[in-house]
Amino acid sequence: MPERINNEVQILTTLYKYPNTSRSDLSQKLRLNKSSISEYTNRLLESSLIRENGTGDSTTKGGRKPICLEINYQYGLCLGIDIAPHKISYALCDLELNLIDYGEHEVEIDKNNVLQVASEIIDAQLSQSHDYQGGLLGITFAIHGIVDKKKIRFTPNYDIYKFDLYHAVSSRYPSIPIHLINESNASALCEAYNSHVRNLVVVNVGSGLGAGIIVEGNLIQGVNGYAGEIGHVIIVPDGIPCNCGNHGCFEQYCSEGAILSYYNSIADTPIKSIEELILEYQQGNSCAEKTIQRDLKYMALLMNHIMKTMAPEIIIINSELAYRINNYTQMLTEMTRTTYKQNIEIIPSIFHHRSVLLGAVYLAIQEFLHNYD
Repeated sequence: MPERINNEVQILTTLYKYPNTSRSDLSQKLRLNKSSISEYTNRLLESSLIRENGTGDSTTKGGRKPICLEINYQYGLCLGIDIAPHKISYALCDLELNLIDYGEHEVEIDKNNVLQVASEIIDAQLSQSHDYQGGLLGITFAIHGIVDKKKIRFTPNYDIYKFDLYHAVSSRYPSIPIHLINESNASALCEAYNSHVRNLVVVNVGSGLGAGIIVEGNLIQGVNGYAGEIGHVIIVPDGIPCNCGNHGCFEQYCSEGAILSYYNSIADTPIKSIEELILEYQQGNSCAEKTIQRDLKYMALLMNHIMKTMAPEIIIINSELAYRINNYTQMLTEMTRTTYKQNIEIIPSIFHHRSVLLGAVYLAIQEFLHNYD
């Protein structure tokens, strides 16, 4: 990367992390002389990527107050698309993660329709981005499976890994940077950005079960993107068959489908959704109470695994049970403490499942800033 571009990238990423920073402060943070900082910031001001935003405090020696700089958050938009097995959702945001548009569609996603369904969303959002100077700056797809940079390696609960989504979308929209990320990793990026916690784990519970891991502020993806695949850790040898090909995986005991399957195996009247289960639980249904207690038992075991291997400051749960049963995470914390002697803060996400979309957008923003030319 040419020196000028590299320095301008450093200025952009610094201003994104530290808004309202003066040229003098930039000079100190980046160890560049003031004349170079002025040259680079003037170029960025001319391009409208940054803007002046009032004045800061004068120094102890007095003199004129410095003019502060910040990212022009309305320069362009970024799009996050969450492709789940039974639903596709999207969020369009400016560079400050302010939501411009949001939507979701119930649809069975497979290798044959994923490009068409995604393209319909992109085409609609492209029209909204025309009023912004930078237009649509990037698109990130959150995938419910193993993602390795530009490749979807495996999706156990649907077959889109058999389709080259990255190259198909890149070919259709050659001027827009395209990114892929595992959905739990996207959630972890969102939660870390919001909380400023440098060591955390996000557990996403839906049709599958996965974790996003942040260590010392960095997302851990592992070799070929396999880090965080906790749903396919075997906890019951020769247990319930799993879509991954093994038996006894966590996913077969703690995912939404597994929870419903267990309830329907002990109840007289079957149900079809987690929402129904929660309602039955709130009404005192003994089968629902037994189901929730069983789920908490296995989830506490999962919390113990996470604590023993990663020792995060906090574990954040994304699940309908955590959102809608008031004391779910408190019960889970207590069970983890009493059974495994682990003291850890376990909380539900304040973003609910939108943390996936916001994390996907955040990745697109960061890629834009780091690859600015």
